[in-house]
Amino acid sequence: MLVIAVQTAAATAQQLSWAGRRHDDDGTESTGEPTPAGLFDAVFHALHDGEQVAIGFDCPLTAAADQLDNSDPATLIARAGAVERGPGVERLRHLVTELGIWRPWTIVTTSLPRWRATTSVLVWEAVPAPGAKVSPQAAIDAFYAMLGSGAQATADGATTAVLNLAAAAAVESGATADAAELTAPVLRVPLAAELAVAP
Repeated sequence: MLVIAVQTAAATAQQLSWAGRRHDDDGTESTGEPTPAGLFDAVFHALHDGEQVAIGFDCPLTAAADQLDNSDPATLIARAGAVERGPGVERLRHLVTELGIWRPWTIVTTSLPRWRATTSVLVWEAVPAPGAKVSPQAAIDAFYAMLGSGAQATADGATTAVLNLAAAAAVESGATADAAELTAPVLRVPLAAELAVAP
């Protein structure tokens, strides 16, 4: 298992800060170049070796939406494409697009139970404590702590309908994704206050 956390605040088309750690490695270390291509290479090689990969982004991966038609994936994807996106979602879209080109049989999911049943890619959202930002190392620690506690997917507490931007990117990319996730909340991993990094 390879867990990666991406720091998106300063992400560009050429630069992307990220770190990764395997489940049998006590230390968190970068596993490639701090670029979108370096991130793709790490994910690609882990999948090629039969590993599960979990990738956390420190930015919102859902958007509030009203009157969603769950039966029409094309409409949902179009609506997701119209949502104003930050650099994190753009880098996510780039990653899953590359996976769709080079490994179209890859399963991309935002559901923890679905990920646990496959050698697939789980996309999750790192949620910092109020007033703090996320460090990749703290996000990885929080993800492993969540898995170790036996927790299930953390549902978004909002009662309004959501549009899953990560699922939309995956479905549109050609990577194998469940269209039912288009209106389901993303797995959100909260960081404890002591794990958050003050700005």
